[in-house]
Amino acid sequence: MAQRRRIKTDYGPYKYAAFHLLLARWLRHYALDTSYRYVTLGGTELRDVQSIYFIEPGLASRAMSLENDHERYKLGEATAERVRNVGLMVETVEQDFFDFERDGDEPHLFFLDLEGICALADYHLRFAEMFRKAALRERDAIFITSHLGHNPGWKRIFSAFDAEFRILGLVDPANKRTWYRLAHPSFTLFRALSHANLQDEIALSCFGCVEYRDKSPMALYGYVVEEGTTPFPTFVRNTPHFHVNNGYA
Repeated sequence: MAQRRRIKTDYGPYKYAAFHLLLARWLRHYALDTSYRYVTLGGTELRDVQSIYFIEPGLASRAMSLENDHERYKLGEATAERVRNVGLMVETVEQDFFDFERDGDEPHLFFLDLEGICALADYHLRFAEMFRKAALRERDAIFITSHLGHNPGWKRIFSAFDAEFRILGLVDPANKRTWYRLAHPSFTLFRALSHANLQDEIALSCFGCVEYRDKSPMALYGYVVEEGTTPFPTFVRNTPHFHVNNGYA
């Protein structure tokens, strides 16, 4: 997984508005009546960790912030020292998010805060390994951010996801662009399940796509992992969609 470029990760207000909206939806409809372990690649300011403890103090039994960039790890550790002084327990670890290993049976809530696109790289292979080794498994939930700037270009995107668009019955380029924005991390996660041969054992549900814009167009996607199966068209088409900076919030 490529390291992120910027060192300090002090994001604007719309990212956290999106995070809070999706967290509220998950808490209302999907959270289990138990404590979760919170695992985040959410930035050196640890604002997501502070939000978790503020919104529901008993939600996280433990919190862990992962950073594979050494300079970011040092910034995150300095932040962790400050928040630990006011009673918020968080551990910072210099490690790649996808190398996370579980050491307990409690359900996990993950936040993978990407600066790039959750597609067109090896993410399906990295997620497949997480599913295969049960680092990401039933009773868990995961939030994923992804860039909507389409730097690779639509021609490459249409080619890369031709099979997905065909399954969804999408021919018109405008419809393809709409569903790409709404669901490309779902394409990646389904490919991961298929690569791990677990699409008939694990049920993925996307409970929200929240578009926002701070320094660039982004979206935050939320998923729950349950026992069952993941039929691709249903998985994609049932995604709720809203914005946080155009009048909705």
